[in-house]
Amino acid sequence: MSQITNEKTVLFIDGSNFYAAARSLGMDIDYARMRAHFTRDARLIRAYYYTALPEDQEYSPLRPLIDWLDYNGYSPAMPLAAIFSTC
Repeated sequence: MSQITNEKTVLFIDGSNFYAAARSLGMDIDYARMRAHFTRDARLIRAYYYTALPEDQEYSPLRPLIDWLDYNGYSPAMPLAAIFSTC
């Protein structure tokens, strides 16, 4: 039996590590269900999803996921990733 608290909760997801861990375990993540779980048992203020997008690419395979997360109540945080080379 879960107990609903009045405490404020913020969810921080490290997107690349979360995806890598889920993939290595052979799992698919249902982000809508995960967010619903946290709103059911606590007062979820915001859910952040952190990932890096390469600045030199017009399209990234992450873009559809980021758009879906943004539309469904997550707050994507996407700093641009610069690629440095050593000469």
